[in-house]
Amino acid sequence: MDVLVFTPVYRLEPETVAAIFSLEWDGPISLLLQRDNPSGEPYNDHLHQYQRAQRLFLDGPYEALLVVESDIIPPADALKRLAALDCDLAYGCYQFRGGNVSNVLRRYYPWPQQARNMGESIQITPGLWQAARKRGVIDCSGAGLGCILIRRYVLEETPFEASPNNGFFDWHWTMRCYQKNYRMRAEMMVLCGHKDTDGRVLWPREE
Repeated sequence: MDVLVFTPVYRLEPETVAAIFSLEWDGPISLLLQRDNPSGEPYNDHLHQYQRAQRLFLDGPYEALLVVESDIIPPADALKRLAALDCDLAYGCYQFRGGNVSNVLRRYYPWPQQARNMGESIQITPGLWQAARKRGVIDCSGAGLGCILIRRYVLEETPFEASPNNGFFDWHWTMRCYQKNYRMRAEMMVLCGHKDTDGRVLWPREE
């Protein structure tokens, strides 16, 4: 599989750069560290970065896009593990800043069954995180875009678009993917660091 690794640069952390260059992969791999924030407005620049990357991706020979945001620190085997899930969207795990909960959203029914509600973080309900860690791989209903492997046809069919509420587009895009019933899976062994503005790195709980 030919993979493009994309990092939208806003606040690029050295640990992120080191992790990207340490990714293990036996096939062709290209790296795009893209710094293009023309408006100075976070919501617009975030969307602009992803739309530009999507155009570059679709104009190339790539079969999958691995997004690693510029404050995320993935393990060296992240790409291998996410590709092995053989699904439409594969997610690594990290902690959101502030709320300090996992990015992975609980899926109420096993795929391809569908619930109306996308669900909430698996760390909201006691015991779900620990159960997911024991299983290793779980179906989910989406997650943040900090560490995600997206197959080409998903980007062909579901372009990045502005959010109706003028906020960050990623939740709206994830909701559209969920509504199309793409298979979303999380690899609970891909535990990523999330570096905060004060230099502290948040890590998901091991157990």
